[in-house]
Parts: sequence; structure tokens; C-alpha cells
Amino acid sequence: MVSHFVLAWLALLHDPRIATAIIVIGCPDYVRLMTDRAAKSKLPSWTDGQGREFLGSKDFPRSLVEAVERYDPAGLLMGELDTVTGDDYIHPPSEAEITRLRPLMREHLGGKRILCLSGGKDKLVPYACGDPFLHFLKSAIDEKKGWFNDRGTRLEDVVDKEAGHEYSAKMSHVAVKWISDLLAEDSQEGALGTGKSAGSRTSKM
Repeated sequence: MVSHFVLAWLALLHDPRIATAIIVIGCPDYVRLMTDRAAKSKLPSWTDGQGREFLGSKDFPRSLVEAVERYDPAGLLMGELDTVTGDDYIHPPSEAEITRLRPLMREHLGGKRILCLSGGKDKLVPYACGDPFLHFLKSAIDEKKGWFNDRGTRLEDVVDKEAGHEYSAKMSHVAVKWISDLLAEDSQEGALGTGKSAGSRTSKM
């Protein structure tokens, strides 16, 4: 069963009709989220092999691993990186990796505008689980150095430091302003006939 905490990301990536999304308490990395929960729950499939046997176990069967690799944001995109070291997302991808990644990024995230809202004290969906993918995406679309900054993909990543697993008043305020700003921007661009620019923002409240 796929957690509803990743469904917004799945819809954004795989439904071409969705160009703009606000993701509240969502996680773009299902493997990290479930392994975090397995460790905290001390599942035998985690503790027996100190985590090494969890993927492919009865709690996270091979069929689910394969589905994650095809559909999950981190599985689909970061899965194209040549090495899996745990911090591979920090390093700029090679030319070969970029060659593989660009068509996938263009198909699944090209031109999409995303607002992520997370709680800094959320223990059920910890921000840390999604942070590697968000770091990877922010680096890709960085206005100055990004290797995918020419397709209009935009990401604003906002963490309410005092919020837990909740849609806080601060998150609501940010969402309303974000929508208002986009509507105003779209109206102006429609009048001027201009296009959208790529970029990313990170905020903590």
C-alpha cells in the first residue's frame, strides 16, 4: 500500500494535466520514509540485518521496490545516479547522468510549479526523509548553476519550524500568498505574453 503522504508527488509527476501543486506534509522519497519508520518501529526485517535486509523483505517486498523505482520521485530520478552512497545527491551529476536525467525531468517536472509545506517537528513524516530529493531538485533547477534551469520548473520549500504533523496557520498563510502571487503573475504574463522563469526558494518560519 502506498502512503497518502506520497500521493501528491505521484500525481504531480505522472499526470501531465497538473502543472501547479501545493504539497502539504508530503514526502518525495518513499524508501527513506518507510525505512525511517521501520527503524523507529524496530521491525524484525530491519533489526535482523541492521537495515540491510529491509528492502526486499516481506515488509517491503521486491515488487514494491520495483514500483518505487518506476514511480516514486526519488526512485525515478535519483535512481538514475550512477552511485548510491547515501550522499550522492549532494554531488553534481556527471554529464552521462544528466543525459539520462534531462528527458525524465522534462517529461515529469518540466514547467511545473511546486510549493512544499512541512512541519519542522513532524515525527510521522520527518522533513529529513524528503530533504535529499528536495536538495537534488533545488540543485537541478538553480537559476545560476542548475543543469535543468531552462524548463520553467519552480520549487518553494517552506518549513514551519514549530509545526508538527499538521497544516498550521503559518502554512495556510504561505499557501494563500503563494496562490495569490501566482495568479497575479499569470495574469501579468498573459497580458505581456511572457514565459515563466525557473527557480527555487527555501524558507523556514
